Amino acid sequence: MSHQMSHLALGSLRYLRPKPNTCLRTLHRTSFTSPKYSQRPHGYSTSPPTSQTHNRPNYRIAILCGLTAIAATWVVTRQKPKHLDAPPSNRSDALISGAEVGITGKDGDDVNKVATGTSTIPYFPRTIWLPISGNARDEGKSAALPAGMGAAREEEEYQLLGLGVRKVSLFRIQVYVVGLYVAKGDLGRLQEELVKSSVGSGASTLVQGEKEQLRKTLLDGEGSTKVWTEVLKEGGVRSAVRIVPTRNTNFAHLRDGWLRGIDLRGRGKGFEGEDFKQAVGAFKGMLGGRGSVGKGKVLLLGRGNDGALRAWVEEEAPSAGGAESKIPGAKGAKMSLLGGVKDERISRLVWMGYLAGENIASEDARQSVVDGVMGLVERPIGTVETQVI
Repeated sequence: MSHQMSHLALGSLRYLRPKPNTCLRTLHRTSFTSPKYSQRPHGYSTSPPTSQTHNRPNYRIAILCGLTAIAATWVVTRQKPKHLDAPPSNRSDALISGAEVGITGKDGDDVNKVATGTSTIPYFPRTIWLPISGNARDEGKSAALPAGMGAAREEEEYQLLGLGVRKVSLFRIQVYVVGLYVAKGDLGRLQEELVKSSVGSGASTLVQGEKEQLRKTLLDGEGSTKVWTEVLKEGGVRSAVRIVPTRNTNFAHLRDGWLRGIDLRGRGKGFEGEDFKQAVGAFKGMLGGRGSVGKGKVLLLGRGNDGALRAWVEEEAPSAGGAESKIPGAKGAKMSLLGGVKDERISRLVWMGYLAGENIASEDARQSVVDGVMGLVERPIGTVETQVI
């Protein structure tokens, strides 16, 4: 009994024995794992690090930041500067119809050219030269050069009044570029006729309201027919139509288009009689059986002060030594005379196809010509023998 009691007492004492101090054990473990003592300056060092070593900066991060800044600077400096306020270049303006650009030829001559609005035939010369009406050279060949190209004295200067692109079908297919030129010596006469048609005789120029009324009239089918009929029939203004195809075509195709316009407008009083039919036949024969007209080849129709029509076409090969030009037929090219028609009604009706009526060959050309006319009528009569467009 006493033995059992003593055994029980020993068991109780075993359960009553205090446990190891957990706080001391934790402190003991922490003392050997503390960062202060685990971070050594060298692997072989047994001494604790100093406070100076503990506060040393991290050079690895600093070096990384420096390399990043250098790389960013290099990328920025390698980019080409963009001048947002710089004016547009001539090449970007070249496809805007009527925009003026200057191009230096191979011989160093600066030639004024006007953008046409199409990349196929990008430019038209501002000024060309044609034989003086009635000159002996009419029977042979003639150069059609921009101003300043050494045209002979028996040729006279014509200035561009307006231009545009002839388009056909619903798909607006470009056929050719057409420009209307007026003899420099007749610009004052044209101005006088236009002013007279607007406000009557006696005025020397038009004010803003009168100009806008004339613009409206020239863009109206009936009004434009009346004004241009009087100017072409009675004005005695020498002019020329310059045509350059944007694609290969032929004389028959061009001729048929003009003949349809003549038939449409050449009706009623003033167009009866056998003489008019003969004139139409002469025009048809002048352009018939002549084959193709290649892309870029120049075709010129000239109208004298008596209304007589003459036609030239650019020869196949340019003359020897002619410098290359971006204006077909502008330099180093010769124009062969195709023939002429004396009846002024033929040239008048062909011109009306570009200037007057409801259905015209090129609305772009008419708009451009009207803009040129506005530049004429806003100046006093007699002061317009200078650049128009």
